[in-house]
Amino acid sequence: MHAETLNYLSLRMSNMTKSTKKAKTARIDLPGHKLLPARNYQSVVGLTDLDYQNHKLTEIAKLLWHHEDTPQEESNKRIVRALELYESLEPVDGAEGMLAMQMVGTHDAALECLRRAALPNQTFEGRDMALKHAQKLMTLYTQQLATLNKHRGKGQQKVTVEHVNVEAGGQAIVGNVDARRSDEAEQPSPKMIENNPSIPLPEVRKRKRAPKKA
Repeated sequence: MHAETLNYLSLRMSNMTKSTKKAKTARIDLPGHKLLPARNYQSVVGLTDLDYQNHKLTEIAKLLWHHEDTPQEESNKRIVRALELYESLEPVDGAEGMLAMQMVGTHDAALECLRRAALPNQTFEGRDMALKHAQKLMTLYTQQLATLNKHRGKGQQKVTVEHVNVEAGGQAIVGNVDARRSDEAEQPSPKMIENNPSIPLPEVRKRKRAPKKA
């Protein structure tokens, strides 16, 4: 935070303290690692909701690369498109909001590398470098998407079963188990492992040899 902003906050706080000097001082007990809601500081610095939204818009707009000769109308279209992509991710908390903003910047940078790789009359090395950077950025985007899905609890979980113990009279199902309605056609049931104790073989009695005839 800049020194001018700190001085401004101190001055506003000082004026508020003087105006409420005769009033009973309210004590706010907060842990050392926590702050008041942003709305409280927004009212102190005189920041309106429109100013706050414009600042968030500027954060997303600065993620996009604009050529110095790009017309303002074209830049505005790209900014609106970036906002559309950000909203399509539907972030619901701070972590998702920050990640969604990073994903918008990564996506735009990857497209810019692909556009530069498609430019005519360029060297093989230049095209190859642009494609490699695009590949790295697209890989990063997939990792960010996987992180977002994992945060939302959509990551695929894999369970490996190494040993199966079946007690007497029990059964263990091997394979995928899907819940089905009773009116659906019956499908082949998964293989089952049953506890079948080994059946003892019948005893074989030795036959008595008949006496040899003289």
